[in-house]
Amino acid sequence: MDAGGLAIVGVAALAIVATAGWLRTRARRSAVLALLALEGAALGAGGLLLLHDVGIASWIAAPLALAIGVPLHVTALFSGDGPFRT
Repeated sequence: MDAGGLAIVGVAALAIVATAGWLRTRARRSAVLALLALEGAALGAGGLLLLHDVGIASWIAAPLALAIGVPLHVTALFSGDGPFRT
């Protein structure tokens, strides 16, 4: 599971960077936020695959937290007076 977890984390991280950097200015806001939420959930699930003896609560909490946190984080970075506003 370690190789699979690393692959999922790597692909999800690259997808988040691509979505936040390139796709964010070219697609509808709702589509970008939904895609970031999906990528965040994948990042959380991939990270859990790297751990042993993960409980059910972790499988619910980690992907959910990242599905909420990643779009919020990207929005905070790129909007208003954020450091990477465009």
